Amino acid sequence: MNQTAEITSQCEKPEALGARLQLTLGAVLKHIDGCTQRPTDIARHLDVSRVMVSRLLNAIRKPNPIETLTRIPGPETLRSIVRAASKFGVSRAEIQDALISIDEFDNLIRDQYGTRTAMNAALSSANEQTLEKFEQSSRYQVFKGMSQIVGAQSSLWLTAMMLTENKDDPKGVDVSTIHGTSGLRRLRPDTPVRFVYGIPPEYEDHRQSPKRESFDVSSFMLHEPAPITVEEENGQIINTFSPDQVGKDALYDMFSEVYIPKGSYKYAKDGRSKRGTTVIPDIPVVTLVSDVILCDDIFEGIEPELFVYNTMPRGGADVEDRKRDIDRVPVSEELVELGSGLVELEINEFPKYVDMVRYLCEKNRRSIDSIRVYRLRVQYPVFGFQYTIAFRVPEDPTAS
Repeated sequence: MNQTAEITSQCEKPEALGARLQLTLGAVLKHIDGCTQRPTDIARHLDVSRVMVSRLLNAIRKPNPIETLTRIPGPETLRSIVRAASKFGVSRAEIQDALISIDEFDNLIRDQYGTRTAMNAALSSANEQTLEKFEQSSRYQVFKGMSQIVGAQSSLWLTAMMLTENKDDPKGVDVSTIHGTSGLRRLRPDTPVRFVYGIPPEYEDHRQSPKRESFDVSSFMLHEPAPITVEEENGQIINTFSPDQVGKDALYDMFSEVYIPKGSYKYAKDGRSKRGTTVIPDIPVVTLVSDVILCDDIFEGIEPELFVYNTMPRGGADVEDRKRDIDRVPVSEELVELGSGLVELEINEFPKYVDMVRYLCEKNRRSIDSIRVYRLRVQYPVFGFQYTIAFRVPEDPTAS
C-alpha cells in the first residue's frame, strides 16, 4: 500500500482523522528551522496569523481526537500554514503527509456533513467537554444576533424568590421576589425595548396578583435606574426602556419587588402538583441566575427539577401540561443546592446580591443562616427559552 492510500484508510473514521491531523501537523510545526513552539514565534517566522497558529497548537494537543476536529482551524487556513512551513526546513514527506490529512479533513466536512458547523454539531455529542463548549459557543452566537435584532442586551438577568409559610394558613406559602436585570444597555435607537412588570392598580386586590412593594430597591443597583416609560396595555403594565444615550458606558439596572400572599401551596391542589418559579428573559443576556430561597419546612426533602422549554412554537409553557413535553429542551445545566453561609450566595456579576437576600430575610423575619437555596445559572440563555425550577409536592395528608 502506498503512503497516500495508507493515510486515506486510516482516516475513514473521524477519530482516526483527528489523530492523523495531530500527528502530521505536529510534525510540521516541530521541524520548522530555528523556531520555538510558541504561537507568536511560529506566526512571525511563517508570516501567518498568530490567532490561527494558537488555535492549531491548542487543537492538536487535545487528548481526544474528536475535540481536535471541532477546534482546529479550517482546511484553507491549515494549508496556508503548512505551505509556509515548507520554506523553512520541513521535509517534503512531512509536508505531503500533512496536506493529505488536510484534504481528508476537507472531504469529511463537505462529503459527510456539508458544512463545518454541521460537523461540529454532529461530533460534539461524542465528548462531554466538546459538547459543553459547542453549546456555549452556539448560545453566544444566538446572543449576539438577537441583541442586534432586539436592539438591547444585558449582563445579568436575576430572580431571587423567597418562600415563607403564611402566618394564617400553615399550608399556604407567601412569595416574596426581587427580579430584574443589571447592566442593561440599548444598542439601537430605532427599536422599542419593552418589559412586562406588574399589573394595573385596579387588579391588585386579586389574591394571586403580584403586588409591587414600595421599598426602593435602587440601593442594590450597580448602575443608574433604567429610564422607563410606563403604560397600561390590555390589563398589563408595559415598561418601555427609553434611555437618551446609546453606548457601551450607558448601563442601567432595572429591578422590581413583588409580594404574593399565599401565592403558592405546600401540597398538590386543584390538579396541580408542581410549585416553583419560571423565568423567560425579556432581552438577550450574558448570564441568567434564578434562586429559589426556601424558609421554614417548605418543600423539605423534595429535590427540585429543571424544565427548559422552547417557547417559540406555542408560547410560555405550563409544566403541568404534558402536551408541552415535546417543547422541552435537553440542557447541560443543573440545579445546585448552595451550602450554608453568605459566601455561597455571592454572584460575581452582582456584588450586592447578598445584601438583597439579607433584606428579604429581614423583611420576612427569617434568619439568613436558616435558608435553603437552589440556584440555576446559565451562560448565554437562549432568547425565547423558558427556564422553570419546579418542586413536585405531595398530596395534602389532611384532605378527605
